[in-house]
Amino acid sequence: MSTKDDILTSATKLFAEFGFRDASVRDICNDANANIAAINYHFGNKTQLYVQVIQIAYQSLNEQKAMPTLEDYQSPYEALDAWILWYLERLFGDGSEITHQLLLREAANPSPMLDEIVSTQMFPLYKQLDQIVRAIQGVRASDTDIKLSCLSILGQCLVHRTHKSMIDRLPVEPEDLTTDIQRLADHTARSARAMLRNGYHTSSPGSHA
Repeated sequence: MSTKDDILTSATKLFAEFGFRDASVRDICNDANANIAAINYHFGNKTQLYVQVIQIAYQSLNEQKAMPTLEDYQSPYEALDAWILWYLERLFGDGSEITHQLLLREAANPSPMLDEIVSTQMFPLYKQLDQIVRAIQGVRASDTDIKLSCLSILGQCLVHRTHKSMIDRLPVEPEDLTTDIQRLADHTARSARAMLRNGYHTSSPGSHA
């Protein structure tokens, strides 16, 4: 590999482990066996190095399988099922672990790049889920209803990635729920369908339709 590739590999590892602020240029270069000036030469600065790390990490996920859209299916419920399966496969596919380590570090201690990461990587996923949920809940649902529904679905999926080490240590069987992604997706979709069918179109705090 080239020096540039070595730096990217080391930077990815250290940014995922320590976050943007705590992974120093010196530590990255030491890990890559590179001169400390190499980062400025190949990337311009630490921020631009971080940008490339994030772009490469997400590109590997984005290239695996196209995101399902509402237009791909005859009913929004079918689109919802497909989106949930796609998202869980994305969360646990090749390259997913390092990408989500980077994301968790970013969430815990945001870098100057957080707005760009949200707008370019996270919002397109959310927007498609939003469209599917709106098609199911209908015009009576408020924007708050829609957002709460989307975040509930995302949370049901994400918990298996963000809390996997804890979930796997619960003294109950089965130990690892992520060995069967299809079954996990089916369960999550059933839960989401039930929530969306029931609805909770609010007119005032504490009131339910």
